[in-house]
Amino acid sequence: MAKHVLIAVLLIAAVFCHATASDEESKDVIKLINDKAKPTEDFETQTAGGEVWFIKFFAPWCGHCKRLAPAWGELATFFKDHDNIRIAHVDCTTDRDVCTTADIKGYPTLKVYYKGEEVKSYRGARELDTLKEFIVETAAELTTETTE
Repeated sequence: MAKHVLIAVLLIAAVFCHATASDEESKDVIKLINDKAKPTEDFETQTAGGEVWFIKFFAPWCGHCKRLAPAWGELATFFKDHDNIRIAHVDCTTDRDVCTTADIKGYPTLKVYYKGEEVKSYRGARELDTLKEFIVETAAELTTETTE
């Protein structure tokens, strides 16, 4: 009997550890808001440069956000050394003003910002390859327009 209880406890612990690990994103995802005193200004300043920002607006309790987290983390790792693509997130439970300004109505919401302006929203599949393709094409369009 004790052996069965031990096995059950170990199985539950393994499932819990797996679920917790899969909810976490890579450390390569940029936490966009650093100045808690002026989050909206911080957001605007960071996205104002020549980089293309692909931003996930999320809530930590959101199931869809948790399911997206591993792919979003892989996406950030893939682009971490890229010249002009940045993968970031904004926690709408702690940075409500930024999310209100960005007109976030549901989670997760994925948007592209360039030179401080929202230029596109992403509504496609939440899979790594599809996300990569979208941001590469979008960045090429935006940066080509700038250099012409």
